[in-house]
Amino acid sequence: MKTRDHLLTPDERKRNDFGVPLKFTFNPDVEYVYPSSLVGVFPDIPRCHCVENIFELPVMDGLEPYVGLIDGVKLGINALAGFPSLKTLPHSGQLGFHGVNVFQQDSRNESMVVTLLEPEARSNIELAKQKLGQRVYVGYPYLQEAKVERVSDELFDYVIVEGDKHITTIPHTPPQIDDWHRRASRIESYYSKRLGIITGEVEAIVHVQMLKGLVKTSQGDTIKEYGDVPNVDSDYALQLVIDNVVSEDQRFIERAALPIEEEFPEDSKAFFLGEYNYGCPVHVIGHENGKVIGRVSAEVREPEIGKQVVREAEMISPYTPAFAVARNLRLNPLTLAKLTSSFSVMLGEKRINLGLNLKFEARKQKVLGYSRRSGSGWEFSKKAVELIQEYMIKFPDFIAGIQRRPQGDMFKATDFYPEEIAAAKIEEIRGWLKSIEAKAFERVPLEAEQLDSDQVKKIEKDMDVFMQTKPPPKFKKLQGVPRNALLKPADAEQRLSNQQFALGDRVIYAQQSGKVPIGTRGTVVGLTRTSRILLLDILFDVSFLSGTSLGDRCSPFRGSTVPAPSVLNLSNRQLIAETRESQRRHQQQQHPNGQTAFGQPPLRDAPPPAPLTGSWRGAITGQNANTVGMARGRGEHTLPFRTRPHGPPGPQGLNTPPNGRGRGGPRGAPNGTFRGRGGFRGHGAPGPASQGGYVSVDREDPDAGVIDKNPNFRPRPYNTMPPPETLNNSPRRGRGRGGFSRGTGRGRGAVRAQAQ
Repeated sequence: MKTRDHLLTPDERKRNDFGVPLKFTFNPDVEYVYPSSLVGVFPDIPRCHCVENIFELPVMDGLEPYVGLIDGVKLGINALAGFPSLKTLPHSGQLGFHGVNVFQQDSRNESMVVTLLEPEARSNIELAKQKLGQRVYVGYPYLQEAKVERVSDELFDYVIVEGDKHITTIPHTPPQIDDWHRRASRIESYYSKRLGIITGEVEAIVHVQMLKGLVKTSQGDTIKEYGDVPNVDSDYALQLVIDNVVSEDQRFIERAALPIEEEFPEDSKAFFLGEYNYGCPVHVIGHENGKVIGRVSAEVREPEIGKQVVREAEMISPYTPAFAVARNLRLNPLTLAKLTSSFSVMLGEKRINLGLNLKFEARKQKVLGYSRRSGSGWEFSKKAVELIQEYMIKFPDFIAGIQRRPQGDMFKATDFYPEEIAAAKIEEIRGWLKSIEAKAFERVPLEAEQLDSDQVKKIEKDMDVFMQTKPPPKFKKLQGVPRNALLKPADAEQRLSNQQFALGDRVIYAQQSGKVPIGTRGTVVGLTRTSRILLLDILFDVSFLSGTSLGDRCSPFRGSTVPAPSVLNLSNRQLIAETRESQRRHQQQQHPNGQTAFGQPPLRDAPPPAPLTGSWRGAITGQNANTVGMARGRGEHTLPFRTRPHGPPGPQGLNTPPNGRGRGGPRGAPNGTFRGRGGFRGHGAPGPASQGGYVSVDREDPDAGVIDKNPNFRPRPYNTMPPPETLNNSPRRGRGRGGFSRGTGRGRGAVRAQAQ
C-alpha cells in the first residue's frame, strides 16, 4: 500500500495509523445530526445520542496472569446447560479398533470407545412407563430437554390418554414390529459407528417432544412449549435418557404472572391487540382495577398493496408443469430436464456447463421467478419458457443433438457440431449464457416463497405513493385494557412464535431489540424456513441504517431478513383479544334480534318422543293411550321445528298448525286431515297462507273422471287384508311405519283419516 499512500488525503492517511481506544456512550440528553461517513452510500443519522470519549485501557503493572481454572468453575455432571459431559451416565473408556466413521470413512487407527455400564438396568419397560408425561433430557452427551409422549418396546406402544391417569397399551402390527426393529438398530448403530459409544441392546424406545421455547399465556404466565422440531430426531433409547440435571438452562425457566402494574408500568410502551387499532403502539399512562389506561396511536387503514401484487403476479405469469412445457415445445422430457439444470459438455479435457441452471434437484434449490417444485414435479414460469425458446431458436443444432440422445450421460462437442467448428460453437453458447446472466440467477431453497425484483419494486413504488398521502396518526385514550390485549415488546418472541405468514402480509416490527427500529411497518416479500425458525424477507415502508437491498430486489436500506417471532402480522390477525363487548357484537351479527339470516328464529331441538306402549294393532286402531294427537308414524312432531313469527301456538308450545302433514302430504294447510307417505289426501277446509305465503288449494280428486271413462271401474279398499296372527307376539317393539302422521293424518298402510 505504500505505493498508493501519496494518493490518500491527510484524513485518510491519519485514519490508517494506530490511534487511541475510544468509548462510545449513549446519552439521552444529547441529540445532534451525525454526518454520513460515506456520502451516497450511508445516510446521515438525524438524531444521534452517542458521546465519544477516550478509553484508558487497564494496565498490568504489579499483576501476574493466573494460570488454570478459577475457583467455583463447574465441570462434569455440574457443568452449565449447553456444555456436553460424558459423566451424566456411568461409563468406561478404552482404546480399540472400532472403525468409527467420522468423515464418511471408517477410522483405521485406534479410537477411544466409551461403553455404558449396566445398560440393561436402565432399559426396563416398566421404568419407561414411569417417564410418560414427564420432563427428561435426551441426546446424550449433548443433553436437550424434552417431554415423553409415549414409550414402546418390540410388541406394544404405551401411552397415557389425555384426561386419564392409567396407561393404555396398543399392540403392534407385524409391519410396526419390523419398523420398531429398524429404529432400534439405527439408534444403536449411530451411537456405535458415529459417536464411538457402545449403548448395549435397545429394548425400549422413548418417543419425545422437544422443548421449543417459552410461550406466554393470556394470563401472563410464562410456560414451556414442547413439540416436534423439523430435522430433529424424536426417538431415543431408554438407557440414554436422563431424568434430571444439576444446572438447568436459565433461559427456559417457567415464571408466574407479574402484577399488571409491574409488567406494564407507567410510561412504558406496548402494542394493542384489540379488534380495532390492532397492532398500533400504546403508551401506558395509568392503571385502574387491575387493567391498563393507555393512549393508542391510531393509524388509518392501509391498502393491501402486497396482496394485490401477488394476485396479479399469479395471473400474469402462472407456472406450467414440466411435462406440459415439454409437450408445448415438442421436446423430450429428458431433454428439457437437461436444458433447465446443469448440463456438461466435454470440450477436449475441459468440462463446460451449458445448462440454464434453473433448477437444482440435489441441492434442493430453485431459481426465484423462474422455477419451483410442487407435489407433482417441477414447474416453470413464463419467463423460463421464453428463455428456453430463445435457446432453441439460437442454437437448434445443439438442441437437436440432445434430442437424438435424451438418455445420454456424457456428451462431447463433436456430438453436436463438426470437429472444425465444434469449439467455436461451444464457446458461442457459453458466451450467450453469460450474456443473459444465467449463472447469476437468485437461488433459494425449495421451501422458500419469494417475490422477484419486479414485483418487490412495484410494491415499494406503490407504498411510497401511499406514505406521501398518509395522514398523521390520531391519539385515542383507552380505558380498562386487559393484560391479554397488550403485547410487551420484551415478550414478542414468546407470544408471536406461532403466527402464520403469507406473501404480501403487512407486518410491524414488535421486538424490543434487533436491527430494525421498533414499530416499523413493512410487507412480507419472502419466506424461508430453516430447521428451527421461519425467516421473513420484509420490504419496510421507510429506510433505516441497518437495512439491506434484499439481493438487489429493493432500494438500499429498505429491506431486511428477520425471524418471524419478531414481527406482528397485521393482515392475518391471529392474536385478537376478545372482550365482552366484541363477543356480544359477534353474537348480534350472527343472530340479529334473535333471528337467523332468513328472518326466522333459530332452530331448536324437539324433546325426545315418549316410548311406544301397547301393541302394533293398537297403534294403528288408535287404542293406545299415548297416541292421541301424537301418533308416532312418519308425520308426528319429532323433528326440530322453526317457530313462525306470527303463527298461533301449536302443540307443545310450537307455532305449528294442529294437523300437519306426514311425508308426502301438502305443506302448511291447517284444520285438515292430511295423508302420510302413500296415504290418501285429507279433506280439510282451506286455511290461511302456507309457509311459502300462498294458500294451499286441493284440486285433485282421485276418483274424478274415472267412472266417466271406465264404466266398469269399482273402487276397492286396500285394508281388507287381515294382519298376521303373530303381529302382537313380536319380541321387539319400536316405531312402526303405520302410525298417525302429524295431526290426524295416517302413515303408510294405515286407515284413511277422517276430517275433524
